Amino acid sequence: MDGTAATVVVGTTETGEPGTAAIVTNSGTAQNAVFDFVIPRGATGPTGATGSTGATGPAGATGSTGATGATGATGATGPEGTITPAAAVPDVEATPTPDEVGTTLNALLASLRAAGFLAT
Repeated sequence: MDGTAATVVVGTTETGEPGTAAIVTNSGTAQNAVFDFVIPRGATGPTGATGSTGATGPAGATGSTGATGATGATGATGPEGTITPAAAVPDVEATPTPDEVGTTLNALLASLRAAGFLAT
């Protein structure tokens, strides 16, 4: 030996298939070793205990509207209402005065109120 110290470093480490042997190879030299490892993966262990329930996530988007349901049966016809005719209002002359138009309009409105067509 000439007194030069040897070096050893770890090169790569890979996972091998379960049940295979571990392998160590020197990808360097005898004086400057680089050890590469292949370590087999262990067998799958038993399933662990169930953990606690996590927080509720955000609500999802609203789905589309479903189809319209069938139409229900037609209900009974209600009672007939009573129609009270409004009192007659005379026609306005061909060239009425503003007072005549106002009087005729007020008479028409009073007639419609009396017949129940306008609120009082």
